[in-house]
Amino acid sequence: MKTIEQLQEKFSKAQKNYKTIKKNTEQKVIRWFWTTDSISNLEPFYFEENRFPKGRLHKDEPVKKENQYQYGVDDHNEIIVERQFTDLKDLFYEIFYIRGKDSIESYRFDYSIEKEIDHVELFMYEHSILTISYAVFKDGWIKYMYTYNKGKLSTKTMQRIYQNTEVPDRIFDYYYDETGLLQSIKEKEHYWYNKPNKKISYKKLTDLVSEKLLEILKQNILHYNIQEKIYCIYIYYYHEEMLPPSIGFGTESDRKEWLNEKGKEAKWIIWNPIDYSHSLEIELNEETQNLFNLYNQETSLHHKENNTIKMIIECCKNLKNSISAFELNKTDDFVVVASDYEQSDLKKNFKLINPELFYEFKNKLV
Repeated sequence: MKTIEQLQEKFSKAQKNYKTIKKNTEQKVIRWFWTTDSISNLEPFYFEENRFPKGRLHKDEPVKKENQYQYGVDDHNEIIVERQFTDLKDLFYEIFYIRGKDSIESYRFDYSIEKEIDHVELFMYEHSILTISYAVFKDGWIKYMYTYNKGKLSTKTMQRIYQNTEVPDRIFDYYYDETGLLQSIKEKEHYWYNKPNKKISYKKLTDLVSEKLLEILKQNILHYNIQEKIYCIYIYYYHEEMLPPSIGFGTESDRKEWLNEKGKEAKWIIWNPIDYSHSLEIELNEETQNLFNLYNQETSLHHKENNTIKMIIECCKNLKNSISAFELNKTDDFVVVASDYEQSDLKKNFKLINPELFYEFKNKLV
């Protein structure tokens, strides 16, 4: 493919040309502004498909720039520079957009001092409608082809080469409601986006999901039917896709082995469900998966991740109060706990779920 070969050549030269690309692009900037998160992407329905919330505009340059975004626009009021600041002071990713008549080329550089090239993209338009886009990386490339029905995007076909291996094509279908607004994005039977039912409030959606989550946690614990003696049931989640969480069972045999090997330092493993001998990923039927997908989507778009954590904590309290029904082989110090997979909120959540035991366990937790 000639276009991909040309982009691969540009990719190979991009790091060497970083200063030139930066200078030529930034000299066209006539105005800068700041946002709390990303607000722009050339990929159609990027934010809906990835369930990313759009950022909010800062009135002025923020004092703390960590994890904020800065944009530069040209005299056509089009974004030509994007800076994504990291949590490391004054270090940021950069994207430079080179806009032509029927195409836009972009270069994304990382935040390192060396400014290594991350990827090069090319978006091609016919009569201002995006028809093909390419992305070239160090270890492969992606090609998207877009088809339209009555002026609206109907299908996106993805072709990809990764580490010299051709990956099967993926097809995304786009559906719209009677008013012409995006209704859903599907890949086969999986919904990447589903427009929420305005008749169902977020609170009502949370109540439905909470009830279903507790039911599923109980079912999975019962069906797993662990026979070993356990010191905890650990509900853990990933911030990118919080529901459903996973379930870990901390066994007494593992804990004794870790304590013998590491002593006080064993707590870093004792409360790390990734290292447990017994854990399970929850599998959902299609109806429940769609319900959880919708909830994850709305939670992310409206910055309500804390709402999900509160819901998981309440489910853990209910599990704790009904634990005798599971007939588990438990240690005397058995607890139900919840945290993200990095244990960053383990202590905080432990205190909420097991307040009567917190000071006994405080120094044992990470």
